[in-house]
Amino acid sequence: MPRGPAFFAGAAALLACFAWLSWQGAVRESASFDETYHMVSGRALTQERAWTPAQPNPPLLLRWLAFPLPSQDRLLPFDGAAWKAGPRGYGLRFVYSNLLPPEALLRRSRGANLALGALLAALAGWWAFRLGGAAASLCCLALFAFMPPLLAHSHMATADIGNALLCTAVLALLWRGARSPGPPWAAAAGFAAGLALAGKYTSGLMLPVSAAFIYFWPGKKTANYAAWALAAAAGLWLGCLPLSPRDWLFNGLSVARELDAGHITYLLGRVSREGSWAYFPLAFLIKTPLPALILGGAGLYYFMRDRAGWTERALYLALPGAAWLAVGVVSNTQVGIRHVLPLYPLLCVWGGLAAARLWTDGLRARRGALLLLLAWLAAGTLAAAPWQLSYFNELAGGANGGHRYLLDSNLDWGQGLKELGAYARERGAGHIYLSYFGCADPHAYGLKYAPVLMTACARLPGDGPPPEGIKLLAVSVTNRLGVYYTPSSLFSWLDTRRPEKIAGNSIWVYDVTGDTEALKLLSHPALAQ
Repeated sequence: MPRGPAFFAGAAALLACFAWLSWQGAVRESASFDETYHMVSGRALTQERAWTPAQPNPPLLLRWLAFPLPSQDRLLPFDGAAWKAGPRGYGLRFVYSNLLPPEALLRRSRGANLALGALLAALAGWWAFRLGGAAASLCCLALFAFMPPLLAHSHMATADIGNALLCTAVLALLWRGARSPGPPWAAAAGFAAGLALAGKYTSGLMLPVSAAFIYFWPGKKTANYAAWALAAAAGLWLGCLPLSPRDWLFNGLSVARELDAGHITYLLGRVSREGSWAYFPLAFLIKTPLPALILGGAGLYYFMRDRAGWTERALYLALPGAAWLAVGVVSNTQVGIRHVLPLYPLLCVWGGLAAARLWTDGLRARRGALLLLLAWLAAGTLAAAPWQLSYFNELAGGANGGHRYLLDSNLDWGQGLKELGAYARERGAGHIYLSYFGCADPHAYGLKYAPVLMTACARLPGDGPPPEGIKLLAVSVTNRLGVYYTPSSLFSWLDTRRPEKIAGNSIWVYDVTGDTEALKLLSHPALAQ
């Protein structure tokens, strides 16, 4: 397909489709566990000129989340003492107890990240175009527009989509520099790498990757390395403002110690504080749409068949993707596919090139197979909308089967509270028993509740036991399976009961009206928060 009006119209339509699908999640989901924390961290950088205690991310992308928030005269005064005493709890209050409605604040920060997601989609489409032409670009954009992990994290107020954008930019600039090597392209890649380091510490992978790629550029290596290093230092300094690279370094060392200590991980029904080599390979296998995996396999087939023409693609797409996965494999902190999100733009470019090759081979059967794959991809993603965070492919049994494999930010991150409020009102039960995993205020979604073994970012005292009438028990699936409980079997008495609803694909709702045994257990003081 030549570049022309039809190409630009198709690219614009796919970008609009991506933005629309992602925004559906932004307006339907309550705040996730980390969003309010990151938003108030960005605000604190402006108000206090300091990092939020225990904040694992550098300043750049946190400031981006706070940039669209209203001016201070439209909000309650920033309480520095309360922020330092309990930053996660203060983040919840900042969003849910301010002068403006929580949805207005959330949508501002989420919209800012959606803009980064759209920019990442455009970058991936440009790279695919330069590597394989218009057909590759459109196929890449189709994969991107219907890729659930990218849709899910592009509208959440976290640092993950911004990190994917900056790391992809580094790789694309290194690829471009290899075609006309010299200090200008090395400096461009270095500046992007510095910004990436100021956005998320895991982008440190770009340092050895950059050093390796620039080493194989022809020309004066010393000049290229010097240009890269100076530009990277400038990008890091600019991205760290209002703090300094020295602050960035000391905070980074603290984050490294925490990551090395590990985090509670749920994998295949087992809870552990130690990482597993299988975590991210399995997460990638079951959180990625099967059509995208098939096109990735087609790319490997073409690489083995025509290695001379595909070597450049393997060097700048497959090898960095494998490096991201390898870093995840050896990590002790494994809580979600979002930690290897930079894999996905590379997969979209790689799969787009393979799809274009299938189309241009000219065989009717291959073209028909490609169209079926793209239709399958779109149908599966649309069926999961707007709950892209909880997407699992057919190998896992879809979202309803995902809890057997992975939890936390792969499925249940607090995003289902808004849907739960709507369902409780529909059932005529505005006052419920609630065991919530997340960082949103149930009252904001019309819920009165009796807290039951809550795992929230702040103390949520609730409203006492429900009155007479319909009695519902809502349990976030992370709590239902006891990931953060000792023992983990505190909700095992629900094993013989079936939920009547799964709100937001993440909160299991049980009707316990007249259930004497369940009501007796729920009235036990030890179950209250």
